[in-house]
Amino acid sequence: MRGDFPDIQRVIEIIAERKIEEAMQEGKFDNLPGKGKPLPMDEEWFVPPEMRPAIRLLKSAGVLPEWLEYARQIEDARAECRRCWQRAEREYPRICQQSLEQYTLWLEQRIGELQKVMERVNQLILVYNCCAPATADPQIPYQVQVELQRFRVRFPYPTTE
Repeated sequence: MRGDFPDIQRVIEIIAERKIEEAMQEGKFDNLPGKGKPLPMDEEWFVPPEMRPAIRLLKSAGVLPEWLEYARQIEDARAECRRCWQRAEREYPRICQQSLEQYTLWLEQRIGELQKVMERVNQLILVYNCCAPATADPQIPYQVQVELQRFRVRFPYPTTE
């Protein structure tokens, strides 16, 4: 007959919400230090508590755990992908003035460069996701073929109609 009793967790939540609401109405939260400022971000929120002292020690020594080193490498490689796109954005207006042959060569080079970097990111992500603690957010790999198609659509050869 468990269904006859209220859910204790929900009862506690309702009581807590009422107490907070009463305190707000009484102005008990009005003069708290740091009011209107963002909460300080704990850089180690994703690290299991039992690992935090070791992480701090490694960090103070200038050493990162393997999975954090992979996270840094992933971010660097993703930045390289962004630079590939930016380079194409800069070069595209000029290459559109060239012959179809020159454009095709340019496009193949840019696509090859982008594909190589995205595949490197995906390899790093695979290793990262295997060695990072369960509390760390998993990294999402690129869908390489989808991204390359998006690149081709963004940088078409101009048609003369």
